[in-house]
Amino acid sequence: MDILDFVTKNMNPPQKDAIETLNGPLLILAGAGSGKTRVLTHRMANIIGQGAAAPDGILCVTFTNKAAKEMEHRIYKILGDMGIMVREQLWVNTFHSFCVRVLRSHITLLDYKQFFTIYDSSDQLSQIKKVMTALGINDKMYPAKNFQARISNAKMLGLTPEGLERSSKRLMDQKTVEVYRAYEVEMKRANSLDFDDLLMKTYDLFRMYPDVLKMYQEKFQYIMVDEYQDTNHIQYLIVQLLAKAHRNLCVVGDEDQSIYSWRGADIKNILDFEKDFPEAKVVKLEENYRSSANIVNAATAVIKNNSQRKDKTLFTSNPEGDLINVREERNEYDEAKFVAKTIQTMMNEGEGSYNDYAVFYRTNAQSRVLEEQLRTLAIPYRLVGGVRFYERMEIKDILSFMKLAINPADDIALKRIINVPARGIGKTTIDKIEEFSAQKNMTMYEGARNAVEQKIFNAGTTGKIRRFLDLMDELQSSATSFKLTDFYHIVLDRTEYLAALKKDESPEAQARIENLEELDNAIAQFAKERGEEASLISFLEEMALVSDVDSLDQEQNSVTLMTLHISKGLEYPYVFVVGVEENLFPSGRATESENPEDVEEERRLAYVGMTRARQKLWLTYTKMRRVWGQEQFNPPSRFIKEIPPSFISFKSAAEAPRFVNRYGDSSGDLYESKWGSTNSDRNKARNTGGDDFDTQDFPDYDGDGGGMNYSKGMRVRHPTFGVGTVYATEGAGDNLKVSVMFTDNTVKKFVVKYARLERV
Repeated sequence: MDILDFVTKNMNPPQKDAIETLNGPLLILAGAGSGKTRVLTHRMANIIGQGAAAPDGILCVTFTNKAAKEMEHRIYKILGDMGIMVREQLWVNTFHSFCVRVLRSHITLLDYKQFFTIYDSSDQLSQIKKVMTALGINDKMYPAKNFQARISNAKMLGLTPEGLERSSKRLMDQKTVEVYRAYEVEMKRANSLDFDDLLMKTYDLFRMYPDVLKMYQEKFQYIMVDEYQDTNHIQYLIVQLLAKAHRNLCVVGDEDQSIYSWRGADIKNILDFEKDFPEAKVVKLEENYRSSANIVNAATAVIKNNSQRKDKTLFTSNPEGDLINVREERNEYDEAKFVAKTIQTMMNEGEGSYNDYAVFYRTNAQSRVLEEQLRTLAIPYRLVGGVRFYERMEIKDILSFMKLAINPADDIALKRIINVPARGIGKTTIDKIEEFSAQKNMTMYEGARNAVEQKIFNAGTTGKIRRFLDLMDELQSSATSFKLTDFYHIVLDRTEYLAALKKDESPEAQARIENLEELDNAIAQFAKERGEEASLISFLEEMALVSDVDSLDQEQNSVTLMTLHISKGLEYPYVFVVGVEENLFPSGRATESENPEDVEEERRLAYVGMTRARQKLWLTYTKMRRVWGQEQFNPPSRFIKEIPPSFISFKSAAEAPRFVNRYGDSSGDLYESKWGSTNSDRNKARNTGGDDFDTQDFPDYDGDGGGMNYSKGMRVRHPTFGVGTVYATEGAGDNLKVSVMFTDNTVKKFVVKYARLERV
């Protein structure tokens, strides 16, 4: 068998070029739907098939466990079809799971015990609050979540507390540095790492121990990084260290889909790749295999308005397909009804199944009215990105027992379950144990044992604490001597957690029992997939790293609801993007920002949402939307106006505004005044379906278009106070007064004639 012919069969020329190029730095610019996963997996199979590296001598990093598992499965299949049997475990991981694998082998070099636990966001917040209490910092004056965000940002930049203080730039205030330093001390005492630590500690390990770095540099002769546009600075630094020796680094990504700057992603990593590696080869994958031509061309027209991008143009050989459906509704309730009824009608006509439909929105709050309307029509749906399964109370309780069984230093886990189920150990007692432990410079587990031995509590309380410690001693012993599946049942039984829920006959208790049953299923599935490697430690690691998308079951026959940010990497035949209005999408924060890059990222988000659709795409907006109890009147998003009219079918169920002095002559055609001129066939197409257009003035303008009326909910800008929302109006003509609530929640009343207000 000719290896190269096999791995490049049915590939287009750029795909083939990427697969054949093995040595040296390689930048693959992969447009949406251009088959990048296929290229990555076949390139890795080519490296192995050509004998350039052993299967475990290639590091492939991507951004979700779901993507990593899919890639690993595909690679094994390709190699099997080539007759190559692989016995080693492949290094196809997320950044975080790769770092966990490294740290499991070397964490003791950083003065941690080997069996560390991983804190999720809520555990981390609890630890920060504990530190703040010890430092005497008031949580109401200085919210713990602010410290959490700043510490996370520092770690994404690769900065320790000492590094922050040494920095010439004032990146952090002194109080945050103080909390950060104390937080690091507490985390080490708890023998625990937060999510950002997984990357930060790996980076520290490589810098502090050159021999360890050299070992991994020599091990991984080839490195491939997927979704490179989403890497943050610490991930960039780790990749640079690993690739420094051989420079066989292949990065794949699309700067047009960089949408995570708010969590540290730096678009410059992909834009500047050729500066980091001047000898780099660049391959562009520009042919889209996913979407219809109208969708591809419309999305391309939108994204070309960005300046921060490479020179590439997405195209497709797919059929033209349906026009983009742009729909105007009166309010968010009518918008949700339209979405639900459209899905119901299409399903009745036999168009696909429920899991072929997805609804995307800019903010989670928009899902509520959609859920109501879907429930009204008995349409099954699943909400992605709500309360995650592993963040539910009963799941976190049981996982805390399991964590404490292997890491008694985990104070956050101990505080969570020392009185769960209720065993008479109250908050005052827990606080005293915590204070006693801090004075003795020991963990709370050690402190509790000392408190029992020294009898610092009364006999009743001492007995309750002793029974809890005896329980945990038993669980610690069971954790090492029983299989994971058996240990889970031991935890449920010995803690009497399940028995307590069964005594409670409420619907909430029943739902929690069902969730614990689902956790049982998850553990069983994990044990089945991992075999002998299915340990308690490996299970807790995997659960800590799971994301919203990882838990998405696309086989479940239901409509999918999710934010646009979560949608990246997914695809559906039928996609609705709702709330496509100025100040919502793009967000008000982006439109008010002085940095044009903020709107560019919102535009990339629009591009991502549009290119998730394979066959049909709807973009909907409303004339009025209620936000924080206030009615807001926002115009259609600029992203809709950036789509050429020839790709759009427009319909309105709202009274048609004339958009005087803004979208053209009010006496002209409604569609032309909003979107530009169209041919007669397009006008016929958009006016079918029974939508009546009763032309009247847009509510924000007076009848002759000469002056502006102010209505409740209108967004305005004042030269001194900035942007705000009209809260109330009184009077008329020269005596018209408006009350405006500004972004800092202050309300100011102005005489309009003299206020120099302008509409946003």
